[in-house]
Formats: sequence, structure tokens, C-alpha cells
Amino acid sequence: MGLRVQNDLEPAMKGIEALILAVPHAPYLALSPDDVVRWAGKPIAVVDCFGILSDDRIRRYFELGCEVKGLGRGHIQRIKEEVRSRRK
Repeated sequence: MGLRVQNDLEPAMKGIEALILAVPHAPYLALSPDDVVRWAGKPIAVVDCFGILSDDRIRRYFELGCEVKGLGRGHIQRIKEEVRSRRK
């Protein structure tokens, strides 16, 4: 397994299964859930290790069919349940 470093986020996300947000760098803070899912080509798992995602962005990831987890953010499950209940 090799490590690949890329400067452009769009091609780096092609076909990914998961996105782990571990540092609050400006490019990650500016990521749009719609762009991430489009670049990945499908819904993905998103892990927010640093509290980067706002509730609105978490909600949008769920609306797009993604799974979201966040360290120290137990209310994410409530957002997920709210989004899922609106689909019924």
C-alpha cells in the first residue's frame, strides 16, 4: 500500500469510500457536501475528528445518503433520525 499525496481535492476524492476530517485546514473547512459526494461518485462515510462540520453540513451529508460520525458530537444521531424521518 502506497501513500499518495495530491494537491487537488477533486481528483483525490474520486471513488473514495470515506472522508476523515482530522485537521481544520481552510480547504477542508470550505468543502461542500454536494461537491464531496459528486467527486466521490456516491454517498460515503464521513468522520469528523475535529468538529469541522456544522450541523447544516452534517444534515446535508445525511440528505445525500452519507453516514456521518463525529467525535464528541452525540447529537449527530438526532440529525440523522430527523433527516431519515422526513424521507418516509
